[in-house]
Formats: sequence, C-alpha cells, structure tokens
Amino acid sequence: MRLMGAGGLALALVMALVAMLASGLPAAAAVLLSPQTTMQPLGGHWSVLHDPSGALDIDDVSRSEAAVGFAPLAGDLAAGFDRGAWWLRTEIRRGPDAPADWLLEVEPAYLDQVGLFIEDERGTLRAFAAGDRAVFAARALPYRTLVFRVHLADDLPHRVYLRVKSTSTVSVAARIMSPEGFALNVARRDLAHGFAHGASIIIILFALVQYAAGRDRLYLGFLAYAIPLEAMYLALGGFASQFLFPETPLAADYLLGVSACLAIGGGIVFAARLLDFEQHFPRMDRVYLLAGRGCQWAALAVPLGFYGQAAPVVQSVVLLSFFVTTALAARRALAGDAMARWYLAAFFIQILVNMVVVARTLGLLVTPIEMDLAAHFAAGAHMLLIGYGLVWRGAGIEAGRHRARQLQLESAHQIERALEERVRLRTQELAESNATLAREITVRRAAEDRVKERETQVRAILDAAPFPMVVSSFPDGGIQYLNGPASELLNISAEAAMGARTVDFYVEPAERGALISQLHQDGAILGVELRIRRMPRMQRWVLLSGVRFSYRGQDCVLICLNDITARKQLEDMLRLSGRRAEAALEAERQAMREQRNFLAMVSHEFRVPLAIIEAASQLLGIYTGPDEDAGDEVAKIRRAVRRMSELIDVCLADDRLDASAMQLQTDHVDVARMLADICDDKRPFAGPRDLILDAPAPAGLEADSTLLRIAFSNLIDNALKFSPPDTPVTIGVRVEADAIRVRIADQGPGIAVEEQPRIFEKFYRSTKSDRVRGAGLGLYIVKRIMDLHGAAISVDSRRGIGTAFEIWLSRGRHA
Repeated sequence: MRLMGAGGLALALVMALVAMLASGLPAAAAVLLSPQTTMQPLGGHWSVLHDPSGALDIDDVSRSEAAVGFAPLAGDLAAGFDRGAWWLRTEIRRGPDAPADWLLEVEPAYLDQVGLFIEDERGTLRAFAAGDRAVFAARALPYRTLVFRVHLADDLPHRVYLRVKSTSTVSVAARIMSPEGFALNVARRDLAHGFAHGASIIIILFALVQYAAGRDRLYLGFLAYAIPLEAMYLALGGFASQFLFPETPLAADYLLGVSACLAIGGGIVFAARLLDFEQHFPRMDRVYLLAGRGCQWAALAVPLGFYGQAAPVVQSVVLLSFFVTTALAARRALAGDAMARWYLAAFFIQILVNMVVVARTLGLLVTPIEMDLAAHFAAGAHMLLIGYGLVWRGAGIEAGRHRARQLQLESAHQIERALEERVRLRTQELAESNATLAREITVRRAAEDRVKERETQVRAILDAAPFPMVVSSFPDGGIQYLNGPASELLNISAEAAMGARTVDFYVEPAERGALISQLHQDGAILGVELRIRRMPRMQRWVLLSGVRFSYRGQDCVLICLNDITARKQLEDMLRLSGRRAEAALEAERQAMREQRNFLAMVSHEFRVPLAIIEAASQLLGIYTGPDEDAGDEVAKIRRAVRRMSELIDVCLADDRLDASAMQLQTDHVDVARMLADICDDKRPFAGPRDLILDAPAPAGLEADSTLLRIAFSNLIDNALKFSPPDTPVTIGVRVEADAIRVRIADQGPGIAVEEQPRIFEKFYRSTKSDRVRGAGLGLYIVKRIMDLHGAAISVDSRRGIGTAFEIWLSRGRHA
C-alpha cells in the first residue's frame, strides 16, 4: 500500500510538472459579475482548444489532462473557414449581491453548432445546444442571435465551456448580460439594424423605379448586386432565421452562402460595367467578367456541401477586387471623368470597412463583431453614392437627348421657312399654337406624374417599413391597408383585413374612444401602451402611435405598432425577483435579531456566575490573611474573572457596533476624569507596571460614555499587555480649541511597519503577539467607536522602542 501511495504521488507530481511546462501563457482571467454589471464581454477571458477532428466531447476536454491543451485567447475567436471544432473555456463568478439569472449571447448568428456546458452548484456540467441548423422555436430565447439562460446559484466560480463547429467561417464573440442589459442592448442594436436595412431596401426600390422609368440596363446590374447584398446582411444578422425561415433552418443557412457569392460576383461584374472597362480597360474587363461569373457560380457549392472550400477563394477575390477597383476608379477620376469621382468615393468606403471584415472572415484578423453592422452601414453609403452617380449619369444622357431634339427642331424650322416662305405667317401661327398646346400637355403630364410618383413613394415606404404599419379610415376605423409586419403581428392576411375594422383588434374596445378623442383634438397620438388581439385568440402588448393624413383622397390615420410583449414579460419577471429579494432580506434581518438576543442572554448568564466567583475570591482573600501562596491563587482567580468579563464586554460592544440601527447615546463626558477612573481600576492588575496619567485640566465633550470607556479601556489593556515589567504606561490628555487629544504610550516591542495598516481589522492578530491572549477584536472595536464619534486615531510605533496611540476627539458638540 505504501508503494502504491508513493507511486501515485510521483505520478501526480509528474502530471503537475507537465501541466506547468505546457501552459506557457498565463491563464485567462475569470469573469466577476457585480450588481452593477449589465453587460460583460467575454473577449480576453477565454482559453481556446482546437479539435481538428471534432471527436472530443465535454468529458474529454474537462479532464485535467486535456485542460493542458487550452491556450489563453487575447480577445474574441477568429479562426476562419475551419471544419474542425473549437472549444472555449472560462470561469464566471457572481458577487455576493449580484443576481443569479443572466443571459449569455453568442454571435455571429450563422454558426451551425454551438454547445454550452456550465457547471452548476453541485459541480455537474449542464449542457445546452443552439445554432442556425436548429429550428427557431427550439431556441431558449426567441431572438435572432444565439442566447442561453445562465443560472448562478451561488457566488463560487463556475466553469463554462463553449463548443463551436460551423461550415461557415468560425468567429465567436460572446457577452454575458443581465436581463435589463440584454433588453437595452437588443433595443439599440435592432434600431441600428432597422435603419441599415430600411435604407438599403429604399435604395433598391428606388433603383427598381429608375429602371422601370428609363429601362437602363445598368440598373439591372446594380440590382443583381444590391439585392443579394441585402439578403446576405439579413442572413448575417440572424433575421432570416427569425423571420424568413423559422421552420427551415437549412434554408436560412444556405441563404448566407448563396447571397454572399451572388453579391460578390454581381458586384465585380457591376463595377466593370459601371467604370466602362470594356472601353477603357478591355483586358481587365474580361478578367472581371470571368471572376464575377465564377463567384456567382460558386453559390452552387453551398447546397453541394463545398462552401468551406469555395468561400476562402471568393473572399480573397473580393478583397483583391476592392483594391483594383479603387485604383482604376482613381485613374479614371484623374483623367477628368466627373462620374468616376462618385464611384471612387463609393468604392473607397467599401474598402475602408469591408477589408477588415473580410480579413476576420478569413481568420487573418480579430475585429469586434460590431464591424458587421458598420460594414452594413458602409454598404448603404456605398449603394447610395452609386445610385446618386447613376442618377447623375441618367440626367446627363437625358440632357444630351434634349439638346439633339432641340437641334433637330431648329433645323426643321429653318427648312420649313425656306420652302414655305409664302405661308410663313400661317406656319408661325400654327407653331405658336402647337407650342402652347405642348406646354399645356407637358404641365398636365408633369402634374399627373407627380401625383402618381407621390402615391407610389408612399406605398413603397409603407411596404418597405420593417415595423408594422396600418392605414385606417377616420373616424370609423375601416382598415384600408396594412404591410407585411402588421399582417404577421395581427396574424391576418392583407386581403382578409380589408373588410375588418380596428375596433375588432382591441382587447378593451373602450380604450379606442380616448384615442379617437385625442386624434380629433391633436391630430396625433404618440407612445400609447395597450393590448391588441392576435387572431384568433392570442393577445400582444404594443406601443401605438398614430397620425392623421390624407390617403387616396380620404381622411385616414397612419398607425405604427411596436411589439413590446417581451418587454412586458421582463418587467413581470423583475417585479417577481424584487419580491423574492425583499423576503430574503427580511429573513436575514430576523436571523440577526435572533443572534443579538442569544448573545445578550448568554452574556447575562455568564455575568451572574462571574459575580459570585468574584465575591467568593474576595472572601477567600480575607480568610487566608497573610498566606502568600493562597493569596497568589486568589489573585489568579480574580484575574481570570476579570479577563472573562472583559471578553464579554468586547463581544457585546462588537455586536452593538455591528447593529444596522446603531445610534450614539450621548451625554456630557469629562475625558480626564474617565481616564483617571480607568487607571484606578487597572492598577491592582497592572503588576510591576505603573500607569502615569498627565491630565492637567478637565476635558469635557458630548459623547457616548459607555462606548468611549470601552475604547480607552481596550487601549490601556493593550499597553499593559505588551509593556515589559517595571516600565510605565503613560496617558496624556491635552485640551485644544476645537478638540481633545489623548495619547496612550507604552515601551513594549512595537509593531512591524508592514502590520500597522491591518491592526484595526476584525480578528487580526500580529504574528509577534502569539504569547499574549486576545480575540483580535480590541483595536477593531476602538476604530469603530472612533468612527461613530467622528474622531481620528493614529498609531506611532517603532520596533524595540514602543507604541503610542493618539486619538483626536472633536469638541464640536461639547458642553
């Protein structure tokens, strides 16, 4: 058995040495959650382990042997296109007063498989799974990103493991948030995403209108680039999984890869057409056409299962095209092409932001996940500048056509005047009549076009709005129109809604009367919270705003609905958590009251026997008379009784000071007189040590006499304990204009400099005081009593010379 024990010990030492040598970098810092924490990014707290085969499970990586393979990760994970699995590990600990329930969010939303393993209060690793390959309804929290609920039952460190595996690029950014922080973060990010998607959709619709009006094929090239680009950002942000394909996650996963290949290929081909490579750079035109079509054909690799191999090539091509296109656009701009300046600005914005995102996608650079949103905004600005350039180009073409028509018209007039001089006056009259009629027709057509364009724009804006919009007649409330998000919210098709009335969707129909009155009075309502029906029998909370306007010649109301059901549910959860916290706090207060009552009872039960022992020792001293041996034993009994009484006083004082409702019971105190009484009480027990009091004048102030006596008694006892025999303890009292200074000094061994900052801590005892009895409460109680009186205490101690405590008591309330 001894040989087996020695062998096991040697094996453990070898394994520990191997672990120390293998961990070349310091361990990642644990995450501490405080009550003030609303959002804590986990970047910089991870350790990472690469599993190329994907065969390791949680039992493998959680063993100490496998833990050696984890390496600290400086920030977020950016591993590029990798078919293996990646393990991330950290520790999370909440503070004593921090809440137990948290939310852990993992981005990006397009990761195929994300497994969370978190250690519970029994040390067991609990498993949770998520990813865009699972149906949306299976998620722990119905949100577009991957969110896990985390429960920390105690304030001990909890191990956390993440296993990530994806056919797309492996990039992980995680953060842990309180429910309040998650709600605020969701509101901010979704608002920004809404702006970005709304702007992109408006630009796409504008391009469609421009193509329908002018049949310019360059707009088709722009749409072949812009539409897949917008679809890519919908999939990239998780909106496709949440709104487009919640029941078919594979379709949402394929949408990201397919739209990325189509957008990159369409963008390369469009750039060649936009900058007219065929005329100015014919060789580069063939290269761009081949590269663009190749990237578009690469979209077939997604359903065939080869996207992991095709994606790095496509991403590298687009990164190279950024630089080449910008350089060629700059060359055209320097050659005097005014249109190329707009395109140069558009491509420069793309290269400025997207090359960083592409580099992270390829695993070349670690960048914040927020760069995806910045890239989306950059893409919107990029498309806006290109659209403006296309409009400017179309205006130039139209101006050229107009000048050609003017020249043709002038030539026709000259020929007509030369051939028909005899009928010049009649011809002139007819020309003037035709010109007048043409102007009237032109003005009428322009007015009709403006009306049609305005109606088209209003309808396009309502269709493109990412939030629910409803148009109803006023004041009867007949529904005239509702967009897609509104149809989804109310669970009714647009065709079925045309015969309905708004009152049918109120949970409390009486609420509509107040809203109608406000619309009559102000013409608008803003931010009204109410419940509506979601057909056939569900209810949802919404934030309703409305404004009166004219629609198709009728007086109508434009209603905007914002679904706040999730917020209301979170508010109910917060109220429940608050009631639970109040109950726990009351239980703790009851326990403290019982503890104080018990301590008071025990101290009372101790004092009665101690008083009997003290009286008996005095009688023994009288009866024994001059017997020195018996007198020494009686003195020992009296000293033991005195130490026990002092310990009870210290404990009672500590309990009184710890009470949350502690209040001073002040009266007039003469500090000099109090110290004299204390010295008289201490001298019989001081032995060969003398107590010297230097108090030339009365020193009166307002203070709690009981607490002040305990503080001075503790300081004098300490001085007597540590003073060598035949050395005095001096107490000095000085009265100043605004304060009273008390100095208590001994000639003991002194206190080490490194220990002086800690002597006022509770239960702290110096390493040099092992031979002296004590509980480690005396100086702690003195400091607490001085703090309650607004007084200051300092220590001056040198080794081998002695220690002096000096107290400064304010006379602000002295009599």
